[in-house]
Amino acid sequence: MDRVDTEPLFDSEYFLDLRSFAWPRAWEDAWAASSGGYRVNGASLDCCDLYLDQSLLFSKRLTPGLEFRFRYVELSDKDRQETHHWLEFEKELGAGWSAEVFGEPTYRKEDADIGAGVRWRRGGWEARARRTVVDWNLNGRGSTTQNYTLKPYTDELSFKIPAGAWRLDLAGDLDEPTRRQIPDERRAFFYRRARAWAALGTDEGLAWRARWSYEAQVKMNTVAPGGVGVSEESRRRVHELTASARVRPNERDEFEPGVAFLHRSASLALPATPSAGVLYRRWEIQPYLRWRRALSARLTSELSPSFSLGENRARVPGGAARERLETVAEAKLGAALEFGFGKSGRVTMGGVIDVDKPLKAWDGGSVMAMFLF
Repeated sequence: MDRVDTEPLFDSEYFLDLRSFAWPRAWEDAWAASSGGYRVNGASLDCCDLYLDQSLLFSKRLTPGLEFRFRYVELSDKDRQETHHWLEFEKELGAGWSAEVFGEPTYRKEDADIGAGVRWRRGGWEARARRTVVDWNLNGRGSTTQNYTLKPYTDELSFKIPAGAWRLDLAGDLDEPTRRQIPDERRAFFYRRARAWAALGTDEGLAWRARWSYEAQVKMNTVAPGGVGVSEESRRRVHELTASARVRPNERDEFEPGVAFLHRSASLALPATPSAGVLYRRWEIQPYLRWRRALSARLTSELSPSFSLGENRARVPGGAARERLETVAEAKLGAALEFGFGKSGRVTMGGVIDVDKPLKAWDGGSVMAMFLF
């Protein structure tokens, strides 16, 4: 609700910054194979903003057929800041089926979430469906005059499909249409979002991995006369495709070649000033390479050059401003040292150099840590 149009926040380097600070495949694969742990990735985006991605997963088998889980997830960047702490119970029902109940308790009861789901698992196959009732009692226990006229629900669906040495993962979620009234500001906020993912990969040979994601989002502020702010409507569609491999020519070295493609189209409409509406279109292709070398049993070095080439366009059809066309051409070099603590603990400290801006080369530092249970 704080900001409807986030596209102007993404400068020419932003998406390559996210690529430069992404998790190494070695870490991603270890996390996916674990049953629980904690990991954190903090990186400097600019003078004032920190990219922060952290997760904690703890699970405990309470009885042979009942499992408890605690999940903490936080993702903060220039687009959104999300923090969740889920308490979950899953009860096995037989024949591969299980039922889930989960929730996110909060001090203000109006902000609490609750949900339920079902899962089926057999022979590496898995299907899962969940529904979350967001802010489920705000209308009845709210501390302000705000209320929902369209209540928020999130529906999730996912599948895991084995195919020999390969595995196909499919998933999607839908934030159903939501309308929240803010009477004190004489405005209403509308939101909906749909996302989908597909990933295909194998752990054998070069450990190929490809992932495609899609997002469609609508956000609207409708302000009545005398209200706070202006009426505006933002729509966007985002496609991302990433492919990578893990090449191990010897016991000490590992190479992660990869490429990412990004395509964003978005629009901003201002009902009170139609001529000031904006159409955004951006695409980038980002080849990258990560070279990891074991220097000792506890120390691993990493070099990771990455590049971006594309186009960023902002057009004002009404003629209130000139069209902006920007060629995206960026080159960065990341370097880091990873400290290992047995098989279950890793800490990495590093930074990124902006190769195409030698007079202002330093582009931010980062710290990553992962501890598996």
